[in-house]
Amino acid sequence: MNEVKKIAGIYIRVSTLDQAREGFSLGQQEEQLKALCERKGYEVYKVYADEGISAKNDKRPAYREMLKDVKNGTINVIVAFKMDRLTRSVYDVEKLMTVVDNAGCDIDCLNDSSNTTSTGRLTLRIMTSVSQNEIEKCSERTKFGMVGAIQAGHIPNHTPLGFKRDNKKLVPDPMTKDIVIRMYDLYLEGKSYQAIANIYNKEQVLGKTNWKDSTIGKIMTNELYKGDYLHGKKTKNPTYYENVVEPIVSKEKWDNCQYQKKRNARHYERTATYLFTNKLKCSECGRFLGGCATTKSNGKKYYYYKCKKCKTNYKEEEIKNGLLIELYELIQKDNLINKYYTPFIKSKLDNNTEEFTKKIKELEKQKDRIKSAYMQGIVKMDEFGNELKSIEFNIEELNKKIKEQKQYENFNFTTNDLLILEDTKKIDELIYPDKIMENILSLTNSPREEMKRIIATYIDNIEVKKVGEQTQLKYIEYRKNFLADLVNFHNEYGVPCNWSIFADSSGSKIAMNHEGKTHKEAQEYFDKLKDTIKNDKLKLNYYEIATDDQLEDVGFIPNGDYEKVLRLIVLSDSKRYDDKTLRLGVITLDMESAILSRIGKTKEANNELCYI
Repeated sequence: MNEVKKIAGIYIRVSTLDQAREGFSLGQQEEQLKALCERKGYEVYKVYADEGISAKNDKRPAYREMLKDVKNGTINVIVAFKMDRLTRSVYDVEKLMTVVDNAGCDIDCLNDSSNTTSTGRLTLRIMTSVSQNEIEKCSERTKFGMVGAIQAGHIPNHTPLGFKRDNKKLVPDPMTKDIVIRMYDLYLEGKSYQAIANIYNKEQVLGKTNWKDSTIGKIMTNELYKGDYLHGKKTKNPTYYENVVEPIVSKEKWDNCQYQKKRNARHYERTATYLFTNKLKCSECGRFLGGCATTKSNGKKYYYYKCKKCKTNYKEEEIKNGLLIELYELIQKDNLINKYYTPFIKSKLDNNTEEFTKKIKELEKQKDRIKSAYMQGIVKMDEFGNELKSIEFNIEELNKKIKEQKQYENFNFTTNDLLILEDTKKIDELIYPDKIMENILSLTNSPREEMKRIIATYIDNIEVKKVGEQTQLKYIEYRKNFLADLVNFHNEYGVPCNWSIFADSSGSKIAMNHEGKTHKEAQEYFDKLKDTIKNDKLKLNYYEIATDDQLEDVGFIPNGDYEKVLRLIVLSDSKRYDDKTLRLGVITLDMESAILSRIGKTKEANNELCYI
């Protein structure tokens, strides 16, 4: 009986690691396997080659093509260098054996005893198990090394906007991180991804006019910007690493943006500027209210909000009027942050002028090279224009940063100076309350976009309730990132941070320093505050008092008939709150002197230091 002619399919495979470790080149495998076929009288039908692919699974193009040819009878023997060239998985070897058994196909390996005899099958399974074990061990070692690298800030991804590589470690890039920070701030101000993209395209940020909402969205949802990293995001079992890089935005701000995104998905108004988009919460059912608008015959637009479940409507004007005092205080705080706190913080950051100057020189050289390439016809006109525009934008931005840094160098305010700004503002409000009321009432005519920005930036939600025809504001919750940033800025840079755990007899909250001062420092602050005011008509007093154990009784006997408390200062020579009895420095304004100061008269008494 004639033997069936052997039609061979030669399978060769190499991974990068194999080639580096054992010198397995495809050419060497093919040469030796063709020689084997010639010795055994096999007719070679085809060489199936997979280059740079691991054998941990069967998702290999040439391997699958070979199995297809086995199934349709085109080849009846598979020739390989070793069994681990075909597969290193016990699961896949069983699949392979099923295919060759059903097709009557043999397996012949040059460098091991793997074949389709019963002994060969046993050997094949044992060797495959060993190979799979090697893969799993190698995978474990790789994962362990990757964990260490990620925890050290060596993130195995492309470098995202706002970061740069410093010896492979991902660190914030001072030249681009502000672009990212601004995105988060704009989003919290109520801007959509598309609106942010439109702003960046209009301003040609980074010299680009192709910013897209999807680009903004990817940045806004990337955990790296809060210092964390999610490895294997698209896999079934991703791994989350916390605090692996220096963050560009705080965790509170990042989390607020994700929360805002979920709320936006439920309530999205496109056609009008609503002051309280995703801000108003029904006190009865806890749902957020949707915005509506109507235009009357006089052409004026009226805004209102509706709870769909409770069927209650709330006029925007009533809500805004109930918030005027809070909005006024927020605007004052916003001005303080933008005019003083932000420059104060930036004056304490590292000076990058030298790095910026170096980068400008590199960009100037790039500009010369691209001009030369255009003149020689190497690049086309449109490519030249786009590249040149991008380079010039970057140079302009760097020059702005250098100028800004010089301004911050001249900003020589101290923490006490910033506290005095707050206290002098409070004194002005007490002397001229009518002007403050005028400013508060003037908010009713403020531009809607600016009002919306203030509300979106600082307020998280407002709980409202309908009582008859009246709208009540039950509770105002401020954004956690706003409050957390103030505390973080205080701890890191010394920005003032006040507690408001005490109130005066009229219910007004009293500012109290977050950090303690010694007796001497408190006295020096009081003296500096008096010198700053430069108003002999005003009378300030300073007292030192002890509170009771419950922190309820902080009363004292004032020098004047009516004094208003400006500030409380925690007194401790160790600057810690570990004294058994809490002692406070109290700065007050004599209101009689304030009234006389307003009408131009002087009270016959000097500022006094009074211990109680």
